[in-house]
This record gives sequence, structure tokens and C-alpha cells, in this order.
Amino acid sequence: MIKKIVKLITGSIRTGVTASKSLLFLWLKKDLRSIKGNLGIDLAGGSMLNKKFFMTKKYICVDLDKKKLIRGSNNYPDALTFNDTIENYMRTYNQEKPDLLVCIQTMGINGKFDHNQTLTVIKMIYDLLKPGGSMIFNIGNHMVNLNLIEMKLDELFNEKFKSIKIHSYGFMDKTVQKPSPSLHFFLANLMNIFPPLRTCFGLKKTNIYCCFKKKL
Repeated sequence: MIKKIVKLITGSIRTGVTASKSLLFLWLKKDLRSIKGNLGIDLAGGSMLNKKFFMTKKYICVDLDKKKLIRGSNNYPDALTFNDTIENYMRTYNQEKPDLLVCIQTMGINGKFDHNQTLTVIKMIYDLLKPGGSMIFNIGNHMVNLNLIEMKLDELFNEKFKSIKIHSYGFMDKTVQKPSPSLHFFLANLMNIFPPLRTCFGLKKTNIYCCFKKKL
């Protein structure tokens, strides 16, 4: 009975293989649910595991992995897909400006991404957004100086959005052999309620989560 209840609760969210990733997806779900509009674009969206949280009328997924895009399309036939790098896609995009752009688990994390281009890509995301649009992304610390990135984000976007939110996290990010979704869900909520735990009181800051709403 308890397992059924846990499955019912966690089934409506996206849990990660670690408590830290589950915290990321907890934030992502909450923010995506609060953003409406006509078009949302999921950059490096893979098999579209986040699509169920998008509230935009139209959804586009961009990814280098064609197999993941096909798998996502099988679950979401209404999604539009583009098999391309996120940089090239944005550089050549000339259609309707999106209300929402999302880029999760890529910058400072994914080995296929050129991490030296992190700020450039974030600027491209901003430029592509329509007025009133929002952007959500996270950045890891692989080949990236997070403290410097935060300073640059403040320089670039201060007063350019109605709302700017940046969360640091990274504690409990080690992948275990047999992950427990219910335990990760519990720990993620605990860290969400008690912010110092997200980085183990500042000792374990490996990622930042950014949600910038309503471009001015």
C-alpha cells in the first residue's frame, strides 16, 4: 500500500538518479508549470522527459541524439523535433520567437557540449526569447567557474527580467548502484525546505539552477 502511494506521488514528478538531480527536477517542474505561452523550446531535451511539465501550446525539442528524439516522439507525437546542436539551431532559427527556452543538464555537464561557449549560448537564448519570455537552465562545474558565471549573469541580465532566481546545489550528487526514487524524492524536498543542505552548508556547490522570468 505504501509503495503504491509513493509511486502515485513520485509518478507526477521527474526523479533523478541522485537526490541532487531530483531537487533540480523538483524546481524545474514547479517553474515550468508557472510559465504559459504559445511556444516552448527544450534545448538538448533528449527523449523529452520534461515535456509533461511544459504548459506552452507548442513544444519543440532539439537534440544531437536522433534515437532519443525518436523515443520522445513515440511518447509525444505532437512534439516538433530538430536533430541539431543547440548552437546551430538557435543561430539559424527564424520562426516565431518562443515564450520559453529551457536547457537542462548540458552546460558544464554534458561532454558533447563546448563548455567554453556557456555564456555565449546563454546570450543566444536571451536574444531568441520574445519580450515577456522566460528562460530556465542549469550549469555544472565541469570546465566552468560557477562563481565567475554567476557574476557574469548578474552583469548581463540584471534588470532585464522581471524575476531572476538562481539556486546553488550539489550535495548528495553521487550515483549509487541501486537508486531509490522515493528516498531521493524525500531528500530533494528536505533540501528544498532547508536551503543550506543543498550545498552541505557551502561545502558542495557543483551546480546552479537559473530561472529568469518575463524578459523586459
